Amino acid sequence: MDGGERQPGDPERIEPYRLLPLRPALVRAFSVPGCRAIYAVTFGIDGNALAAADGNGRTYLWDLAGGGLAGTFAHPGSRGVLGLAFDPDGDLLAIADGNGRAYLWDLVSGELARTFVPRRSGGLNGVAFGLGGDLLAAASGNGHVYLWDVVSGQIAGTYVIPGHTTVYGVTFGPGGTVLAAACGNRWVYLWDMATRALIGAFVGPGSRGVNDVTFGPGGAVLAAADGNGRVFLWDVASGGLAGAFADPGSQGVNGVAFGQEGAMLAAADGNGQVYLWDVASGGLARAFADPASRGVNGVAFAPAGDLLATADGNGCTYLWQLSSHAI
Repeated sequence: MDGGERQPGDPERIEPYRLLPLRPALVRAFSVPGCRAIYAVTFGIDGNALAAADGNGRTYLWDLAGGGLAGTFAHPGSRGVLGLAFDPDGDLLAIADGNGRAYLWDLVSGELARTFVPRRSGGLNGVAFGLGGDLLAAASGNGHVYLWDVVSGQIAGTYVIPGHTTVYGVTFGPGGTVLAAACGNRWVYLWDMATRALIGAFVGPGSRGVNDVTFGPGGAVLAAADGNGRVFLWDVASGGLAGAFADPGSQGVNGVAFGQEGAMLAAADGNGQVYLWDVASGGLARAFADPASRGVNGVAFAPAGDLLATADGNGCTYLWQLSSHAI
């Protein structure tokens, strides 16, 4: 797809950047001795907990009310935690490990509830819950997307990416009816979960590989973080390119997240910056940097939309306060 005519958010239409009245303020920096690099962050469903995935093989659970460490999950033989996701009830935390396994932790008991082991894996890069939390999808480095039944622990399906290229991220649309995968071959793939059929494949102009994908709140738009420094917005129904945001001075976009109402889009960049884009106007709302950053690997909005968490390669997880009216 060539995207047709230029859309709102195209880089040639948004310069000079129009800064909106949004002033992020650093609230907290979370870290413990031995932190290596934080690859992913996600909020619990009530916004009171924040989970962070560390390259040292540990997952940290932070209590945002008290500011302390509420728990640490470690896995023998870990090769680094690269992705994580809370189930819809907030009682389970799924973890994608570079050792090729997905771990499911019971947050009520603090015990390891289940371990999912694919037959062959080049390491798992991301996980996502679908179908009300009964299904877990995992993105593998061997070019597969694995589906597991959470209750039985059995494999529920496998999708093979053309060329067996690395899958960097997976996400379900609202309701769990559609699954999207971000792939190193420059493509984003969509499957219908009822029929398990491939229903779409998108590639952005000049793509260098897709590192992350996320649906907008209504599921009509899909954002893709590209290694070429852009975030592409796709219209899921038509398959058309709905917009493209170019991070200034980008070293590749590693992660993306929509704000509560879908009006704001955050992009985590390898240059150490976080870019906040106004989706409707295509304007750059703000750009700010994690302190002493070694590249921002992931971003996540709190459920209320007033906080943004960033996962940094320097081993820290940062929590930023946003102006709620602008999200």
